[in-house]
Amino acid sequence: MFFIFILKKYLKNFLLILFSLSFFFVIVDLIANYSRLPDSSNLQVLYVYYIMLYSFDMFYALALVFSFILTLYYMIKFNELVSFYSLGFTIKKLLKPFMFFAIAVFALFLVLDSGKFAYVREYANFILNNNKYSSTNLFIKYNDKVVYIKKIEPILKQADDIKVFYLKGRKVTKIISAKKALFKNDIWYAKKAKITYLNDKRIVNLVDNVYFLKDFKPKIISNLKNLNSISFYDAFIAIKLFKDINVNTLLSIVFYKVFTALSFISLLIILMFKTPVHQRVSNVSLFLVKSVFLTIFTWGIQLMIYKFAKQGVLSPYVLVIPFAVLFSYGIFLLYKEK
Repeated sequence: MFFIFILKKYLKNFLLILFSLSFFFVIVDLIANYSRLPDSSNLQVLYVYYIMLYSFDMFYALALVFSFILTLYYMIKFNELVSFYSLGFTIKKLLKPFMFFAIAVFALFLVLDSGKFAYVREYANFILNNNKYSSTNLFIKYNDKVVYIKKIEPILKQADDIKVFYLKGRKVTKIISAKKALFKNDIWYAKKAKITYLNDKRIVNLVDNVYFLKDFKPKIISNLKNLNSISFYDAFIAIKLFKDINVNTLLSIVFYKVFTALSFISLLIILMFKTPVHQRVSNVSLFLVKSVFLTIFTWGIQLMIYKFAKQGVLSPYVLVIPFAVLFSYGIFLLYKEK
C-alpha cells in the first residue's frame, strides 16, 4: 500500500512539474519565433505540438528530481515521512517507489529517443522554415562506396544530383548518377540514372528504374553534416556503416541524453539520505534550496561538458564522470545504511 501511496504522489508532482516547465518553454519559443510561423493555424498547432514533445524530452530528467523534492517536502510538511520511519520503514524501502518510477520514465524516453521522437525539433524547424529543410553538398563514405549528394531533403526523403562511386581497393569501378532519387522501402530509387563502368573501357548506360544504396537513410545522412539530434538507433547505424563521420559528436549527443538522466536518478538516492525527517529537527527551506541548487549545478556541469565534447575539446567519455561520482556516492550511502 505504501508503494502505491508514494507512487501516486510522485506521479502527480512529476506531471505538474513537467507540464509547467514545458509550457514555459513553449511560451518562450513562441514569443521568439511567432513572426516566422506560417499563417496556417493547422501548422501553428502542429508546431506547438512538436515543441511540446521536444520540451518533454529535454526536461523530463529535471522534472524527475524537482518532483521528487516536492514530494518529499509535502511528506515532511504533513508528517508522513516521520510516520513511515516510526513504523520501521528504512530509506531503501522508501526509495523503491521513487526509483521504480524514475527508471520506468527513463526507459520510456530511451525507447522514444530510439525512433522518430528524437527528431521532433527538426519537424518543428521544418514548419518554421516554410517546409524547407535540407542539407547540401554531402560527401560520405558508405561501406565500399563514396556518395556525393548536392541536396537532400530528409523529411521528404528525396535527393537531388546524387552520385555513387563504387570502389574496389583504391580504384573506382562504377558510377551511378541521377538528377533526382527517392527513398522508398529502405532503398533509394531513381526513375532515370546514368551508370558508368570504368574497366578497360569506359561504358556509359542510361537505365530506367534503378535501385541502389539500401539502408542509406536520409535522416542519418542529413544529420551527419550538422549533428544536433539523432536517435539512438540511427546513431548505432551511423557508427556501424559510415566511415567519415565524427564519432565523438555522435557519442556526445547519445551520452548526454543517457548519462544526464542517470545522474539525476543517482541524485535521488543522495537527496533521500539528506532529507530531514521532521521540519522541527532541521531547516526544510534550506534543504529545498540546497537540493534545487545541486540539481541545477549537476545539469549545468553535464551541459558544459556536452558543449565542449561536441566541439571536440573534450572526450565524450567525460560525460560519464558526473554520473560515476553521483552513482558511487549513492551506492556508498546505501551500503553505509546496511
